[in-house]
Amino acid sequence: MRILSSTNETCVARILAAAALAVVAGCTAPVSEEREVEDVADTSTSFEDFEAQVFREPETGVYIVDGDTPLISRDELRRFYEQVVLKGALAVNVASGADVRWSNTQKMNLTYCVSTAFGGNHAAVVQAMATAASAWQAAADVRFVYRSDQNGACNASNTNVMFDVRPTSGQDYLARAFFPGYPRAYRNILIDSSSFGNIAPYTLAGILRHELGHTLGFRHEHTRVSASPCFEDNGWRGLTPYDSGSVMHYPQCGGTNRGDLVLTASDNAGASSIYGANVALQLDDPRVFDAAFYLQSYGDLAAAFGSDATAARNHWLNAGISEGRRASRAFDARFYLKIHGDLQAAFQTNYAAAIDHWLNQGLRFEGRRGARELDVSYYVSTYGDLQNVFGANLREAVNHWLYQGMPVEGRAGSAEVDVNYYLSVHPDLSAAYSGNRTAALNHFIWNGLSEGRRASVSFNVSSYVNHYSDLKAAFGTDYTAAFDHWIMAGIAEGRTGAP
Repeated sequence: MRILSSTNETCVARILAAAALAVVAGCTAPVSEEREVEDVADTSTSFEDFEAQVFREPETGVYIVDGDTPLISRDELRRFYEQVVLKGALAVNVASGADVRWSNTQKMNLTYCVSTAFGGNHAAVVQAMATAASAWQAAADVRFVYRSDQNGACNASNTNVMFDVRPTSGQDYLARAFFPGYPRAYRNILIDSSSFGNIAPYTLAGILRHELGHTLGFRHEHTRVSASPCFEDNGWRGLTPYDSGSVMHYPQCGGTNRGDLVLTASDNAGASSIYGANVALQLDDPRVFDAAFYLQSYGDLAAAFGSDATAARNHWLNAGISEGRRASRAFDARFYLKIHGDLQAAFQTNYAAAIDHWLNQGLRFEGRRGARELDVSYYVSTYGDLQNVFGANLREAVNHWLYQGMPVEGRAGSAEVDVNYYLSVHPDLSAAYSGNRTAALNHFIWNGLSEGRRASVSFNVSSYVNHYSDLKAAFGTDYTAAFDHWIMAGIAEGRTGAP
């Protein structure tokens, strides 16, 4: 990203055209008013002279062309020279005519770290990345995952993340990024120290909104105007009509974005057209509302509505949610708030907010546990076939557990609740339910836990309480509270779940 000192405009953009390029991208930093602009269309320039004019990152040796587009090797620079400079136009080849984008599995697990080498600016970078990521996640069905545990070794060789975010200084840009499909060593967002100075009216979050657009494969919007002095090439596919206000448009290239760099409606539409829309799930989504389960769980509702699913839904939306009732085997709002202290502080007893958070943030992006019976992160990580099928698509993993994994295959939804084990160790339940796993799980929810029944090989709630005198004194026979203590504190304290 580049800010021209004479106009204080920012070189930021990359279009909402699915990138079909095989190069990295970035944006350049403050340049002197006296600095000459490179004439890349001068066909009399030899390759050696052209190479001598191209900025090269001292740290990585990467060449930067078109203001903010990195080329890894001298061979790539020569191809660029032959295919672009000698033709008098800026262009980069598409990848076999196909869009360069993340796969449906990759797009849901775009992991990154933020190097501790940022020092006093580290917190600001973490927050700016979160803000920028949330903008793209709201626009499209993608998921950026911050791996803070990798910050200490956040470098180009760390294969535990898809890309790294690192500081640099003395570069000819404010920040640069990359396109999907780039080798891991070059999948980095580098932020120059000049980004932490006065770059008003832009912000670090705005710069990173632009850079994350690059990481998703989007080109500079101004390259779509062939008559523009900033035209780069035709190696793009338009996803929306041209948008001069795009977050991916350089302001000084005919752009109309004069404030901070934010996504426009066209940016949102373009991103969703290639990655799918971020569909906000509603409070009656099947993952949180099952009419039959709701009616069976509450005698007053069964008496009032019988088996009327429509009436049950209306009650749920108009009264049940605010009362904190449970309407699904996969989610319990009271439990969700109880075990997540940050959400308890934020929402208190706003159960509608808790449900919305789990559906559209906690489940989808964070893999938070929503019920005693289902810990979706455990579920996916425990079964290799599910990891291969669902990856980070935890919404669909919940559906699998509800409709296939638990009732048909008898898979355990959490380390503490395994319905097959529950039936095997309690003969009365095995006799009563004859392998009906859904009915057996219902029993655990409604009766089994409060009776202190064991439901897995790794956790025995009654033994847990009786083994620790402090827990016995605190909980007595309140096995639900003891169960929650295990999750909230006991595991972290190194206690034994099945003494």
